[in-house]
Amino acid sequence: MKLSIKLSLLVSMLALASCGFPGNKLTSEERVADMQWAFTIFKHNYAPAELKNKNFGVDIAAVESDCVTLAAEEMTNDEFMGLYQKCVHTVRDAHVSAAQMNNGILPEFANVAHLGFSTLRTKIDWNGVPTEAVKVMSQFVGSQSPTYPVLPGDYIIEANGRPIAEVLKDDIVPYINLGQPESDLTFASTRFSLRSSLDMALPSDDSIELTVVRAGQVSQVRLPWIVEDLLAFTEQQQPPQSEDPGDMGELPASLVTNPLAQAFFGFEGLKALLDSFQSPVDAVVSRVKAIAITGFRFARYNPVMKALFNGEYDEGDMAAALKERAFPVAGSVDDLYQDPKIPAKIVKTDDGYTYAYLQISSFPGEDEFVAEFEKAINAIADKQIKSVVVDMIDNGGGSLIHGMRMANMLRKRPLKLPSMQVRLNNNWVNSFRTVAAMGATSAEKQIARGVVKKLKEDMDAGLKISRPLSIDVLDPFSLQDFSKGLDDDVKIAFLVNEICVSMCDIFASVVQDNDLGLLIGQRTMGGGGNVTGHALSPISKFMLNLTESLIITSSGKYIENNGVEPGLSVDMAADREAGFASALNAAFLYVTDQTPTP
Repeated sequence: MKLSIKLSLLVSMLALASCGFPGNKLTSEERVADMQWAFTIFKHNYAPAELKNKNFGVDIAAVESDCVTLAAEEMTNDEFMGLYQKCVHTVRDAHVSAAQMNNGILPEFANVAHLGFSTLRTKIDWNGVPTEAVKVMSQFVGSQSPTYPVLPGDYIIEANGRPIAEVLKDDIVPYINLGQPESDLTFASTRFSLRSSLDMALPSDDSIELTVVRAGQVSQVRLPWIVEDLLAFTEQQQPPQSEDPGDMGELPASLVTNPLAQAFFGFEGLKALLDSFQSPVDAVVSRVKAIAITGFRFARYNPVMKALFNGEYDEGDMAAALKERAFPVAGSVDDLYQDPKIPAKIVKTDDGYTYAYLQISSFPGEDEFVAEFEKAINAIADKQIKSVVVDMIDNGGGSLIHGMRMANMLRKRPLKLPSMQVRLNNNWVNSFRTVAAMGATSAEKQIARGVVKKLKEDMDAGLKISRPLSIDVLDPFSLQDFSKGLDDDVKIAFLVNEICVSMCDIFASVVQDNDLGLLIGQRTMGGGGNVTGHALSPISKFMLNLTESLIITSSGKYIENNGVEPGLSVDMAADREAGFASALNAAFLYVTDQTPTP
């Protein structure tokens, strides 16, 4: 489809989103209508409902009753936005989110409150004790001054006399709850110093007292909360720039696929939106694969954060901070093969060890990315490298199809595959029905017919989620080539942390269940299914993202909220400050046979 047509569709969608702009104060009836819409979507589409009730005692019907009652009470529009976010995040799900689609379009619609800088979670050794902190990363445009009381590189360990972890947990997590405590703290840390009335309550106080550590010295600093109009703030951070609409990104996973980068910079919505426009026939026939390619990712949108990424804000320093790594005892670091399109290095140490290092920061739905990964695997085999470190730190997921194809390339043997249960709704049933009718091959049609039959049987039996289906029904025959891969004498370590989510969760489970290598790091986030967007609420134009399937590991465990526990544990939040040196060193020692297998 030509770009001009795509852009006209984009304009039409934006116009549709704006036509219901709540310029006036919402009435009680309007707030109730929006809240009821959200829970109607939940009741008919949310896959983990019974699991959440079992694990957390979350009864969605009871939550709806409470939230509708609260929505009917007198409140401002901003207060309703905060209530909406709290209500949808009661389910503690990494994939669930609500985005107000009018955000940032008009002035005097929403506000931001900030302290003049961005922050990210870390831990520091304070008085001999590992202490939770947020590190000041960069100053915002308009607040850049070397004499500001808090500067990049400072650490904040308390706010208003409360430990920073307590502040994050109590004040921010209820609005973003991911369902995994470590993930919650890390993600919430990005919102400590920058809050938007679109998705959480703004601070009630005019100022905040911070306990700041700089160069080993502690001081008390009181700063004002700077409250600004959302549109004015985003325009200041993102001055008008000419853009080439033809350049939609490069092959390596872009920074915005990182969940932490999304928290700072916002989801790159334009590329995803334009990529979704296909011919009607292609869109229908490719329905199942489209879900598998686009649905297993972390996708939350915040216009404030996106403004920071595209503006004059020091994105270079932030990018370096998020991707900085400390290679252990590296004598030399060179490209693994000529002109790699992904981070692929061969590292040689001064004491004679050699290992390959690959960084997978997401699983893009692009065949070129899989081909590039195959080049890296082939180069490792050709150079007879026997030690490999695969870095999946902060991996925000992506395409289940492409991620599984990559996992299939790791070893020359069949994989034990995860299975999935899907929410028995029209989205999944009709997706498989279209493949059954118009699939590319007779075999694919037959497989899809079998799935449709099974789903209909489950619906007739009154089930809300299906019996387990092998995930290869999403991409038949692609995981049956066992000729590619590394020999079993090649040791592989995989680095994961609390921000590894969705397809990264799944990939980690496949590694562990198939003994493809050793997982090192921290328990993954536990985003255990695909995310589907529902648009739009009748009054406030919320878009609601929900989990509509559940992934079950081949060992029989739900990934949702459980994640994957590494074989060798490292405190990755504490290790971030040193470029993950402890995790990388543990990986180096393991793959070079200098430590026993855990």
